[in-house]
Amino acid sequence: MRRLLLAAFLAILPATTFGQTVTYTATMPKPTASILHVVMDIRGATGSTVDLAMPAWSPGAYNLHWAAKNVTGFTATDGDGRPLESRMVDTSLWRIRPAAPVMRVQYDVYVGANGMDDQHLSLNGTRTLMYVIGTAPYPAPGALTLNLHVPEGWKLATGLDQSMPGVFTAPDYDTLIDSPIEASPVLEILSFEAQGAQYDVAITGTHNYDRPKLISDLRKIVVEHVRMMGGTPPYKRYVFFFRGTNGQSSGGLEHLNSTSISFGRYAGHIKDAYNRFMFVVSHEFFHLWNVKRIRPAILGPFDYSKPQHTRNLYVSEGMTSYFAALALVRSGVWDRATFYVDLAKAIQELQEQPGHLVTSAEMSSFLTWNRPDNASNVMISYYTKGQIVGTLLDLELRARTGNTKTLDDTFRTLNAEFALPNQGFPEDGGFEGVMGRMNAQGGGAGDFKEFFGKHVSGLDEIDYGTFLAHVGLKVQIDRADPVRSLGVTTRTDNDRVIVNTVPPSGAGYAAGLMPGDGLLSLDDERVVPATFQARLNVRAAGDRVNLRVMRGDRDVLVPLALQEDRAPTYKIVEDPAAPAAAKAMRDQWLAPSAGR
Repeated sequence: MRRLLLAAFLAILPATTFGQTVTYTATMPKPTASILHVVMDIRGATGSTVDLAMPAWSPGAYNLHWAAKNVTGFTATDGDGRPLESRMVDTSLWRIRPAAPVMRVQYDVYVGANGMDDQHLSLNGTRTLMYVIGTAPYPAPGALTLNLHVPEGWKLATGLDQSMPGVFTAPDYDTLIDSPIEASPVLEILSFEAQGAQYDVAITGTHNYDRPKLISDLRKIVVEHVRMMGGTPPYKRYVFFFRGTNGQSSGGLEHLNSTSISFGRYAGHIKDAYNRFMFVVSHEFFHLWNVKRIRPAILGPFDYSKPQHTRNLYVSEGMTSYFAALALVRSGVWDRATFYVDLAKAIQELQEQPGHLVTSAEMSSFLTWNRPDNASNVMISYYTKGQIVGTLLDLELRARTGNTKTLDDTFRTLNAEFALPNQGFPEDGGFEGVMGRMNAQGGGAGDFKEFFGKHVSGLDEIDYGTFLAHVGLKVQIDRADPVRSLGVTTRTDNDRVIVNTVPPSGAGYAAGLMPGDGLLSLDDERVVPATFQARLNVRAAGDRVNLRVMRGDRDVLVPLALQEDRAPTYKIVEDPAAPAAAKAMRDQWLAPSAGR
């Protein structure tokens, strides 16, 4: 009977011009085990062997997760149910020999409690669905079908096209796995329309958010982004997946026509948490263009088998953060004061990262797949540096061209020339080249080679005041009262003070302190967390002290000259003495009509 059912099923699979079809069937045998059972029915495979692989990483998340490690029970049979030889031959690769005209592959994949329990399923294709390798190492081309079986009464949400209940289709593997599916009996689904497209909001978890306000703000955000990028959304339907957590923070991952975002489910009344949530929404939504369509050439078509290094994540991620904040203030979800605070926080974060003196925006992008062990001292965030670079490039371009050309124009041009299905922009000089063209078209003097040399590939300190003055803004730095310091950061572990990081400048670095050193005594008196800072403060900057530290199993004496710290707080303020032209440019920059 099993063989007859398999043969009957394979007989109704549609034939395609490229000679191969793949249909997935996914079931939840025991939801509390967090294991998804997957069946792949493959028809039309040719050659002496067929290779299947599981992605080693997920687009938008630039790290290796090696989903293959969670696969068990891999088997392959032919159309009559006879076993085919199959074995794992590499970290994420299985080989079936010989190929058969029709094959059925089955396996289980563990997705964890966050992926499946008795109340929900979060199906993430990059961690669950294998692909048939075509021209190695890429997935074979062609349309795919997914049959998803969930318990009766569960609701489903996804950006995929649904041909019938529980049956989803995608034109290719990239689209299939970039379209997550949420299923739950208690899934809350809200909807709204804007600019000819439908938006579904699928919420997992109870929450205390004002639903009309949430939908209103989401609508403002999408309308502003779509307006800025030409007025026509590149989809008919878009899905926001919101998963509630018990904290206050938010994070997300973009997809082709959806996004998955976590949010503090009981933080709806907390202004800072709500503003951060809206920032993540705006950031992930703008990825529709920047990354999912506009991208460095290497980020599509995807090689899922290894890291895809690019020096341009400061553009793909950092400038997405810039436009996220810009859309929020232009749309009215944020006021200008909130926008200024966000920019000031980015500047403060960059300036306080020791790595900004040793790692450029380009190298930060390139190293994300293989972060240094000393990352806290030598790395920077390409999100942060990219947001700042995007801000300053926009202001400089506006100033040079009399506000006739903007970073808005730059991204619309990138979208027209390099967005899918076109080849991505060149790795070296691609983004800079479009910036140069915008400048020339607007009659701006010179080019941007010096800027990119100093602030993108280079390590020059940024003169924020010069750029912000273009729009009548300035940086105000308020400093805290002076304190004496070891020139390191510390953490408290029970009743011990532990050295956490040692920036490559300052007293601790010069004296030879190391991360992990436990402070035992200061000038022969035991270090107590509650009194340690007060004891430092009764001394003067430059005073020499004797620290005893426990380094591993050794008691080490570290003589050190104290330094004086005055912690800065950065603020962006409007300059009342700014020229009228600068104030006008500020309004054109931040107003909803900017860039039209």
